Amino acid sequence: MYFETLPKTFYSLDDGVSTQIITNIFLRYVFSDEVKNNLTLYELYDIVDGDTPEIVSDKFYSRPDYHWIILHLNEIIDPRYGWPLSTFNLQKYSEGKYANINAVHHYINSDGFIVNSNAPGATSVSNFQYEEQLNEAKRRIKILKPVYLRTVIDNFQTSLGRLNG
Repeated sequence: MYFETLPKTFYSLDDGVSTQIITNIFLRYVFSDEVKNNLTLYELYDIVDGDTPEIVSDKFYSRPDYHWIILHLNEIIDPRYGWPLSTFNLQKYSEGKYANINAVHHYINSDGFIVNSNAPGATSVSNFQYEEQLNEAKRRIKILKPVYLRTVIDNFQTSLGRLNG
């Protein structure tokens, strides 16, 4: 539903010799700060391994094609890396990024602040542990309450109507 409603634009892959009509994927719906910061409009959800934006959309809205609402509300532009990786994929990603996933990435103190290795009480954090922490921070997302879904969709379509003239 989402991409089909975006306006089309002309694009050339060969310096203007020929042009194609493509979907303008650079346009996106943006939730206002007022909506994003209004705790009464959404609930929090912790993504579990195996969840995709489509699965979460289906869980809450009984439709997988409203995944774009979840992605936009949470400002996830690239679902491949903005969405938490499964344990297996995180392992593979880390192995591809680092020569040694068990090597020290940095050190932290008892308060969790990054410190030098010789600081009192410094504890090492491996490359994998670092990537795991980044991945876990992506798990908690906002889910727009279903009662507000129609309003968001109507606003989206109205915005597109203005663009499409």
